[in-house]
Amino acid sequence: MAIQQIFVKCHNCSCMSGPFMQLSKEEMAIVDQNRTELTYNKGETICKQGSFISNLLFIKKGLVKFYLETKPTPTVISIEKNGYFIGLQSLTGQRIFHYSAEALEDTELCLVNIEVFQGLLQENARFATGIIEYINKDMIKLYERFHSIAHKQIHGRFAELLLYLKDNIYQQNPFALSISKKDMADIISTSNESVSRLCSELKKEGIIEEKGHTITVKDEEKLRQISKFG
Repeated sequence: MAIQQIFVKCHNCSCMSGPFMQLSKEEMAIVDQNRTELTYNKGETICKQGSFISNLLFIKKGLVKFYLETKPTPTVISIEKNGYFIGLQSLTGQRIFHYSAEALEDTELCLVNIEVFQGLLQENARFATGIIEYINKDMIKLYERFHSIAHKQIHGRFAELLLYLKDNIYQQNPFALSISKKDMADIISTSNESVSRLCSELKKEGIIEEKGHTITVKDEEKLRQISKFG
């Protein structure tokens, strides 16, 4: 169960995102007075698709899986780490979460009242511009994911996922996976068995090395070729 934890004042926060750096001291004080911090354990649901949203959520630390409640199985949209906003799509229109989210590891969130957030957008143009830029980048990333699913073969999608994990999520090589093979399979729209087979093929070709939950990319150039053409 999520436990409330207040760590530091907003103006001293090392996790502060770009748009919030455009706020004045007075505006930051308003944010500070209308926020809280929560910790979610690995496997806990952070938000549920269709539920009412009263706060925007910012990932301070951890890893989160976003998915749609489709049948017969959920459709994974993305996995995101610290620095990601949850719920920006609800700033206008329906005041609901448009997807569900689950903590893939112990995760710390900062919750900001959505009405306070909307007020800052109206009063601070530079803050509003920063949020628009953030939403645009997020949409472009989503378009690229849809293009990958529609046009790349399974080998290309898997190679793309490994590179995304190395470069964007863990930002190191080797990297220790905090997501399951099932999550990896859901992200690239395939089965657990296919992910295991793809890992075995890449290991046999000397492109990656796998020890337990740790993966090392041994031949990045070849992996990028597979991601592009595979």
